[in-house]
Amino acid sequence: MDVCFITKESLNEIWQDKMQTVAKQSLIVFGFNGMGLVSYKKELNEETEYFQDIARFSKQSSSVVICGCDTDTYGVFRHSAVVADKGKILGVSDMAHAIDDSEFVAGGNFRVYDTSIGKIGVIVAEDLYFPESARVLALCDADFIVCIFKKLDGVMPQIMLRAGAFANGVAMALCAKNYACVADIRGNVAVASSSDVVKAKVKIEKDYHLISSRRRGLYRDFNSGY
Repeated sequence: MDVCFITKESLNEIWQDKMQTVAKQSLIVFGFNGMGLVSYKKELNEETEYFQDIARFSKQSSSVVICGCDTDTYGVFRHSAVVADKGKILGVSDMAHAIDDSEFVAGGNFRVYDTSIGKIGVIVAEDLYFPESARVLALCDADFIVCIFKKLDGVMPQIMLRAGAFANGVAMALCAKNYACVADIRGNVAVASSSDVVKAKVKIEKDYHLISSRRRGLYRDFNSGY
C-alpha cells in the first residue's frame, strides 16, 4: 500500500499547487495542519465547506484521505480526524481521552473504517498513550492503524507506536507536525522522516501472539460451585 504523509501543508495548499505530489497514492494522511479548526455550526449553515473539500480531494486523488482537525461543536472543542474515501465522507473520529486540564474534551469511541484499500483504524492525538486504543482497533480487525498527532514533544509517541504495533500485530503509522513514522508488526521503524511530504510503502501483514500467564493457587470456573 502506497501511503503519503503531509506533515506541514494544508489540504488546500496541496490541492491547489501539489496534486502531482500525491498522485497514485492509496492513502493520503494529513496532520492537524490539514484543516485547522472546523465549526460544525458553520458547516451546517454552509458558511464553510471543509468536509466537502476533503470529500472532493479524495475523489480527485482517487485515494483514501485521513485529515486531522480541531472541531467546535457549539462551543465544545475536540481533537478529531476526518476520513474520506474517493468522494465520500466515511466519518469523524474524536480523541476518546481527555488528559489534564484542557479546553479540548473527550469525544466518541474508537472506529475501524472499512475503506476501498482495507480496514483502517484511527487513533487521535494522545489516545496513542493508552494501550487499549490500539488493542481495541486490532481486535476489530484493523489492517492498518493511523494516529493523527499534534506535535511531538519527546520520544514517547514513537515508543507507544512501536509498542502498539508489536503487541497487537498490526502495522501502525503516526503523522504529526513536521514528522511521520511507520512501525511494522515487529515493532521496528520502517519509515521515519521530518520532511514536509513523506512517502512510504506499507506491507499489510498481521501477527497474533499467543499469550499465557502463570496462575498460583486453585482456580475454578466462575459459574462453578465452591
